[in-house]
Amino acid sequence: MEKEKTSKPPSSGQAFDPFRDRISRDIRNALSEAFVASWEGGGSDWESLAAELRRRHAQAVYRDYIDGRLADYRAACAERRKLGDPDLMAEMMVLWNRQLFFEVHELLEGHWHDARGERREVLKTLIQAAAVYVHREAGRPSAAHKMGRRVSRRLAAFKPHLAAIRNLDALCEALQEPEGPPPQLKGLPS
Repeated sequence: MEKEKTSKPPSSGQAFDPFRDRISRDIRNALSEAFVASWEGGGSDWESLAAELRRRHAQAVYRDYIDGRLADYRAACAERRKLGDPDLMAEMMVLWNRQLFFEVHELLEGHWHDARGERREVLKTLIQAAAVYVHREAGRPSAAHKMGRRVSRRLAAFKPHLAAIRNLDALCEALQEPEGPPPQLKGLPS
């Protein structure tokens, strides 16, 4: 049974947990939404938002999460700049390979809403693949494993639509047993 959600900050030594702590969830969601909006060319300033969130939530558990995300966001942006004008799959792979799985979900979800037919199903399945690792990061191995097996089969079925991911088979295999490290997706230009 899942623990009741709380709006109290985690006690000292507790992990950042967006599944059980409202403040953690709000921080994760706000940062991710601002980052993805900026990533897609919007005017959102995720750096200023992060500074404001650090001021409002000074506990170490929140500060450490925000600082870690900022470092990952900066690295992802630097890698994206090297790609020139990447397509959606290349952008998704940059975020995936930085293990920014919630941000992968946010990025793809915006496109999923407008998609139709098989493209919509492919995006939904990629969103679910990222969710496997979101669950794993949150200490929910049972949910990750159950979802991973289902998503692996769906990804394999969409292989013709996912040629941009050169090692899709490795991803499908990793999703079967998501306890191990997520694979680095291959397909980005060298």
